Parts: sequence; C-alpha cells; structure tokens
Amino acid sequence: MTDALLTWGCSYLLHSSLLIGALWAAERAGLLGRLATATQELLWRLALLGGVVSASLPLLPAMPTLATLAAPGTPADGHAGAVVQLQAVAPVAVVADVRPLRVEPAPRATPQPRAQLGVLPLAAAIAPAAQQLALGFAALWLAGAVAMLAVLALQWAWLRRAVRRLPAVSDARWQRLVRQLAAELRVPLPALRHARPGWASPLLAPGRVLCLPAWCLDLPDDEARAVLGHELAHLRRRDPAWRLMAAAMKALLWPQALNRIALQRLDLLAELACDAAAAAPQGQRLALAQSLLRCAEALKAQGGRHGPALACGAASAGSPLFARVRRLLNAEGDDAPRERRGVRWGLVAGMLALLVALPAVVVSRTDAGELLDRFDAGGLLHVGNTRMLSRYPGGSFSVTLDGKVDFNDTEDDVKTLTGRLTVREREGGLTREMVLTSMGEGRIEQQYRVGRDIRPMDAAAHQWWAKAVQRMAENLTDPAVRAKRLFAKGGMDAVLADVERASEDYARRRRIEAALQLDAPLPATAQDRLIAAAAGLQGAFERRQALSAIARQPLAEPQQQAWLNAAGGIDGNFERREALASLAPRLLGTPAVLAAWREALGHIDGDFELRTAIDAQVSATPQPDVLAAALQAATRLQGDFEKREALAAIARRLQGDEAALVQSYAQVASGIAGGFERKEALTQLLDRPRLNAAGVAQVLASAERMDGGFERLQVLLRVVSRLGEAKPVDAALVERIRRAGRGLGDHERGQIENALDRLG
Repeated sequence: MTDALLTWGCSYLLHSSLLIGALWAAERAGLLGRLATATQELLWRLALLGGVVSASLPLLPAMPTLATLAAPGTPADGHAGAVVQLQAVAPVAVVADVRPLRVEPAPRATPQPRAQLGVLPLAAAIAPAAQQLALGFAALWLAGAVAMLAVLALQWAWLRRAVRRLPAVSDARWQRLVRQLAAELRVPLPALRHARPGWASPLLAPGRVLCLPAWCLDLPDDEARAVLGHELAHLRRRDPAWRLMAAAMKALLWPQALNRIALQRLDLLAELACDAAAAAPQGQRLALAQSLLRCAEALKAQGGRHGPALACGAASAGSPLFARVRRLLNAEGDDAPRERRGVRWGLVAGMLALLVALPAVVVSRTDAGELLDRFDAGGLLHVGNTRMLSRYPGGSFSVTLDGKVDFNDTEDDVKTLTGRLTVREREGGLTREMVLTSMGEGRIEQQYRVGRDIRPMDAAAHQWWAKAVQRMAENLTDPAVRAKRLFAKGGMDAVLADVERASEDYARRRRIEAALQLDAPLPATAQDRLIAAAAGLQGAFERRQALSAIARQPLAEPQQQAWLNAAGGIDGNFERREALASLAPRLLGTPAVLAAWREALGHIDGDFELRTAIDAQVSATPQPDVLAAALQAATRLQGDFEKREALAAIARRLQGDEAALVQSYAQVASGIAGGFERKEALTQLLDRPRLNAAGVAQVLASAERMDGGFERLQVLLRVVSRLGEAKPVDAALVERIRRAGRGLGDHERGQIENALDRLG
C-alpha cells in the first residue's frame, strides 16, 4: 500500500509538472496569447486536472486483480505486474526506473485468448531506509492535506454564516436592476446584501448572495449594471462551485507548487471572461472600466483587502485591475483573440492524447539508497554521519565520518578517532581511498587503496594523506573554534591569513563569519582585508552572505565604498539586492558613498530588484541626500509599474516643500509612459502635506503631457481639490489647469469647470 501510494504521488508530481510546466512555457513564449480566453481556460483546466487523471489510470486495471495475485500462473517471486483483460488491445508494459530514469518496454505476457495490458509493478521493493522516507513523506502529505482541508471547511462555514448575517440591500433601484439582468442572462435571482466593512470589492458569496460595498450603492445606472453584469456572469459560469473545488484540490495536493500558477491563471481568465460578458451591451465597456477604477481606489483606501478567498469578486486577489481596465478601454473594442474552431479542438485533442500517453511515464521503483549513492549522497541515509563532498573539474573529494575525529597540531594526520572515517578522492581517472577504523584503546586500523587494490603507504601516499588531512581539518573543524584557536596563537593576522587561504567559497565565507564573531575590535585594515576576501568569492550566495555579515560592523566611508564595489560585483540581481538591503540601515549619506551606492544599483538589470533596493534604502534612511540619489536611480527603471512604485516609496518620505526633490520627482514621473501609472505617481505627490504652488505647477507640467484623457482628468480634478484646501486660490494655477485640460472632450472639460466653480 505504501509503495502504491508513493508511486501515485511521485507519478502525479511528475505528470502535473510536465503538463502545467509545458503550458506555462507556452504562455511565456507568447503562444497562448493568440488563443481565445475560453480556449486558454479549457487548456489550463485540463493541465490542472490532468495530472490526477493520468497518475490514477495505471491504478484502475490493477484494482480488480489484487485479489488474484496468488492465482495459478503467477510467478512465485511476485514481481509480475497485475493484468487486466481487454478486448483488441496490444500487450504493452512500460516501466520508468529512477536509476537513471529511462523508459523501456517490459517483456510481453504469455499469449492468451484475449489481449493483455501489463500495468505498473505496484509492489516494487523499497529499501528499508527508503521505506521510512516514503512513510514519512506520505504521512506528511496526508497530515498537511487534512489540516488544509479542515481550515478550508472552517473558512467555508464562516463565510456562509457571515453572509447570512449581513443586512439586505433595500434600494429599489438596485433590486430593479438585478431583476432585469438576471432575467436577461437567465440565471437565478441572487440576494443583495451589504458587504462587510473590510470587503472592498463586490463579490458573489455561497448561496447566490451578492455582497455590495458601500461605494457601489451610489454608482450611476450604467456602472451599476456593469457591476451586476460581471457578478451574474460568475453565477452563470458556476465560478463559485469551481472556486471551491479548486481550493479543495489545492489543499489536497499541496506539495505541487505549480498548481498555484494554474489556479492564478484560471482566476484571471475567469475575470476576463466575466468582463467581456458585462461589457458586451452597447456602451458598457467604459462603464465597467470606470467601476473597476473605483474599485481600485476603494481597495487602495482599505489597504488592498479584497475579501474572502472563496468568494468570486470583481477584483479578486491577484487580479490585475489596471490591465483589465486597459483591455476594456482599447479603442478597437474587444481585443480578445479568436482562433478557428478546428484549432481549438485540435489543441484539446492533443492535450487529451497527452493525458492518455502520460501513464507510460511513471516512477515505479523507489530504491532511494542507490539513487542517493548515484548523486554521492548516500551518507544522507545514515543518521549521525558527517558528510563532505567537493567537486572540481576533473575530480572530486569526499569524506564520510561516522563518529568523531581530532587532528594533530600540524594538521597533517589524525590524532584520535571514534568510529569510522572514509576519505576518497577521484582525480585524473585515479581513485585513492583511505579508511580509518577505531579499534578501541586509542588504536586505529588503517587501509589505503588505489583503485580497488590495497597498497602500503609510500612517500606519495603520505604526501596525499597529509594534504587530505589538512583539507579535512579546514572543513570539519567548526570555523568558530578554529578562529578562536588561531586568534589565541597569532592574533587577528593569523585569523585573516586563514580566511585568505581558503580556496572554496563556502569555507571562506564561514571563516569570514567566524572572524567577525570574535570578541576583538576590527581595525580599518582588518575590515579592508575581510571585504577584499568577500569580493574574491565567486558564488553569488556566498558573497552576499559574507558581505551581509560585514555590513553589521561599523564601517567608515572608505570601507563602505569598498563594500559597495564588492556588492556591485555579485552575479545575480536577487543576491545583489539582498546584500544592499543589509547595508541600508547603516549607509552613510556622504556624496562618495551615495555615488558608490548608485553605481552598485547600476549593476541590477531587473526592474523588480532595482525598485525593491530603492524602496529598502529610502525606508531605512529617508534623508534628503538619499532621496535625491534614489530619484536618480529610479530613472533607470524601464517598467511603468516599478517606476511608479519607486516614486510612491520616495513620495511617502517627502513633505512637499523640498523644491529640488519635488522637481526631480516630477521629472521622473514624466518619464512614465502609461497614463494610469503616471496619474498614480502624481497623485502621490499631490498628497504631500506641504506641497506649495511651485510643486503644483510641476505636477501640472507633467499632466499636460499625459496621453490618456481619463487619467489626465483625474490628476486635474485632484489639483483642483488641492487648491480648494488652500485659500486664497492662485489665479495663475487656475488658468494653468484650464490650459492643461485643452484637448480633452467636452464632458471632461465640463467636469473641470464645475470643480473650479466650486472653488468660488
């Protein structure tokens, strides 16, 4: 039973990874974007459910024959697979072995009057140690699934109870609109209730209950119809039931992390499909877009809380509201691609054929011992072992210690040993091995091999062994203990020399950390040597860890410059960003250090990592000089969203009366091409408490160059609102607002004039 469960679990993980991974790769390559939303949704659902089906297919024919395994004709060793009688099917048996993974046909069964289909050997033997690992894995999977399903059941029960207690919406206008739309769409009439205060988005809850937040109730009729149309489209598609099933599947099959990708894509596709349904009537596209923007503003005001995960909302978690708005505002109308019906069903047929073929690729033998040995990880199965493995071009060096070992003062031989020590080195096609076994009372038995032959210890063997012992002593001795011993003998110079002598990244990084943990002051020269040693690390992770440890020391300006130069050389955006974040609280605001900081940021070529690094620094040290340097760094951001987020982080640290910073901020915001993102960035600046007339003029200058009429209108209305807070009103700014509104439609310009009239 354990083998069958493990076989199914491994097969499911393999099949689902292949299906979802292939579809995700097709999406990244831009192939799915050419398909209709309905086709994409069908393919993602097949990929999500296909792994369960294909992994379960081999079990179906095996079940009826489990009771007949002892029937006459079954081999005594029990290794024959269960068989099932099928009409007109060729005998096929496919086994995938994990050492190494290969697919090969199994021997054909003895011909019988009917064809036979060989299936997986569900009772394949598992090594005892691997059996324990399999039991632990199965138990962990089951415990996690039970816990997550219990949490899901509690969430479902709470949601139903909470929704039943919500007050009903008595507005006659909304009741009339929902009755009309339900009749048009031929869906059951949902109950309208007021949403809880924390639910910013309209949502469809279990029991056909439509919860409306307070901001919805004042919408005009066209936007109200758009909101209701979107939610009733969810009801017509039976999305609430699908969402519950998807949540249960995610909980039950939680080890498969790719399920989250598939479910996120399905949630997005469901929202796009409902948007298309709600925007189908004439003139509803703009109304739906405006309602989504109002929803975005409500979400922002409430801290981004969407609502319960099990409910279908107009703006569910992870839903790209702004992309949906741009899709609706597309000037050409519906921009959703459509393919020929034959292409759609051809893709579906191909996916179904893949599901039928996947049961031939399984993990049917789980001999973990041989698998780990193949990867030089056999020591993982032996509790209490110390395992060291080092690979290098042309060879490898491995140590397995079962017990404890101590070395002599010169570190060229073993002093004491309890247990067993095995040292093996492969280099240039030659393998040397030394096995030491403790015989008690301080006696150690020694066996030296070259290849498979036992050899006496000659001069070359002694030389090899001395180097091997030195290597072991450097790696098996706790770096903190080693650093203290060296410090006691030769002071900090001896410790630093040992750090610089380490050739491997891991060992050098551990020694750097140990040197920093010594209870001894670090002069500037010692800090320079440690930074130089960290800069010599080739691995991105090891260098980041070493520099992060050094960053916790009080570093003067020259040391911070050297540190930043070393951080800029890290190979990897994530590691470089994390290293810079470790120095952020202690970064000096001197021109030289800030220049080095900007140069280090210049090596980050990913927008997300660059924006995150800027955010971390301005959050830690929001001094004017740092903010100015951050604005300069933000000009390197290519994506509108990331640039807007970086500006928002900077704006939160401004008061508004910093003339130079406000001017730089407006210039960076003007480099944002997207109308919505620029509007958000400028609004952040307008929200500063001490923004003066000159700052407002900078905002207007940027708004005049905005392409999107709707976003420009929103900025201008916010400027008017800001002017109303400060009396008297600057007539020049009023004229500037009117000039910025030129080019907008009559309706939008009328809104501006109405707002200006209210200023008096």
